[in-house]
Amino acid sequence: MSEQNDMRQNVPDPVMENVDRLPAAQTGPTSQYGPGNRFLTKDRTVHQILGGGRAADSALWRDKYLSAGTLIGSTVVWFLLEKSGYTFMTLLCNILMFAVVILFVWSNVAALLHRNGPPVPELSLSEDFVLSTASVIRYDVNKALAIARDVALGKDFKLFLLVIAFLYVVSTVTSWFNLLTCVWIGIVLLHIVPFVYDKYEDVIDHHAKKAADVASTHYKNVDAAVLSKIPRAPAKQKKTM
Repeated sequence: MSEQNDMRQNVPDPVMENVDRLPAAQTGPTSQYGPGNRFLTKDRTVHQILGGGRAADSALWRDKYLSAGTLIGSTVVWFLLEKSGYTFMTLLCNILMFAVVILFVWSNVAALLHRNGPPVPELSLSEDFVLSTASVIRYDVNKALAIARDVALGKDFKLFLLVIAFLYVVSTVTSWFNLLTCVWIGIVLLHIVPFVYDKYEDVIDHHAKKAADVASTHYKNVDAAVLSKIPRAPAKQKKTM
């Protein structure tokens, strides 16, 4: 330890100043938002935002085997469909055909040898599961339709700009890749972005708050200079009996 201190003292001060200014030598800022009051996630954890099930465990790498299997499986499927010339339906039918043949032979050979057959479980969807899934989908669809209505009617100009920017980015990215590659990239990002945010939540919240403050300042300037001067139709008054 003393030898390291002596070596550090022998290095010129300007060099050490440059080393201390490197990002790795500095401690990351902590967010002013404590747990339950985050800037990006508010009062929910990343696991809760992702649904809190097996998919969330996979995205956050809490189940390493599931996460690795999802990434490897999606990569293999993407490679087979993208590089080998197979179509999705061709690959799916070949896999199902291969599985049905194996199960059929296994079941008949096991019956002849008086052994146990293939462990195929009885699959069925319960009424509660279908109703709960339909309820969740209905809530999300109604929420999306309400947001789309607000955007179409011009009630929230900031949301309108965000939707336009999002659609432009999606349109640009999808022009670079086909649908299959976009889905594969989405699966890969789903296993990277939530994990990184969950690990460095304080630092990301800190910089996101600063970026949001800057964007809000620019928006207020544009609103005062341009948007507020755009004439708008007067609000209709409700008729009273």
